[in-house]
Amino acid sequence: MLNPSSIISWRTLALIFALLNLKALPLSWHFRLFYRMFTNWSSRARVAARLKDHERASSASSTTPSSINNTHPVFQPVSIFSRSPLLETDYNLHKSNSTYFADLDESRTALVTKLLVAGFKQGAENLQKEGHKGRLSIILGSVHTSFHHEVKPYERYEVRSRVLGWDKKWLVIASFFIRPATKGKDEVLLASALSKYVVKKGRFTVSPTRCLAAAGWLPPAPENSNSSPPQAASSSSGTPLPSSIAELLHLEGTSDTATPDGIAAPIPESVAEVTAAVVEKLESAAEAASSASAQPALTEPLLPLTKLDKSGAWDWHRIEMERLRGLQIAANWLDLDKDLKEEFKRG
Repeated sequence: MLNPSSIISWRTLALIFALLNLKALPLSWHFRLFYRMFTNWSSRARVAARLKDHERASSASSTTPSSINNTHPVFQPVSIFSRSPLLETDYNLHKSNSTYFADLDESRTALVTKLLVAGFKQGAENLQKEGHKGRLSIILGSVHTSFHHEVKPYERYEVRSRVLGWDKKWLVIASFFIRPATKGKDEVLLASALSKYVVKKGRFTVSPTRCLAAAGWLPPAPENSNSSPPQAASSSSGTPLPSSIAELLHLEGTSDTATPDGIAAPIPESVAEVTAAVVEKLESAAEAASSASAQPALTEPLLPLTKLDKSGAWDWHRIEMERLRGLQIAANWLDLDKDLKEEFKRG
């Protein structure tokens, strides 16, 4: 007959405790990241297949253009699911704020691996030929997180990450911690986060546009994408928009033969009405800023083409509009990073 004391031993209890907290054990974080890398590893052939699938899905769902199927794969979210074990809880018995960053690492790794890995090898070789030495690496620049609702011990939640936009240096990613929908209840936003990544080859900064194009996600830029900004980009009085707004719209970008990043694009007729609405908002913000002598505050987001009926295929122009819309959402946060550096310098 088994002795109860031999079953309920310290060794057995330790094993049960370890299994219940497997996610928080030493080296577990590393295994989780490598798992996400492996399962989201992409090749150019796989990227091309996903773009074809997206094109077919968009055609099939043309009556519902705002659906996820009609969003370009660059902006589509990647989700992971997890639970918060006992070792991740604080003295209030809910998920500790420090542990959110480990989940963000895992979620962003899945997204960035999917988007950038396909072009890494060829991109590194091209950069080497251009004289840029050193290791090609993806570096996290900063993270901002807001907590909205508590996560209880062992509660199941989703971490959903997607690209918001990018500029000449930073790839901006939005992440959301979500309590999944249940019968009779909608999903609940538990926390939200903004992160920015930079790609480096040694000390050389590689633009996100170049990285995404090398991976095969972006369509070719128009031949005249390096042209001067369109006339509609200036105010009705002929005065250029304030530099902060022009910089947001990339109307003052410099020429880059490698990529069209930061270059004003000609606006096709199909989106002329949308562009006019965007310019009107920016001009209003510029006038308000001029009268108040303050930094312009764009309280309304740029009109997202993803929510327009008959908005057309995801060509270069439409991707640019969505990229700029995402950047505008993160504009105040990106400016805050600069302000904090200045505050530090002041002592």
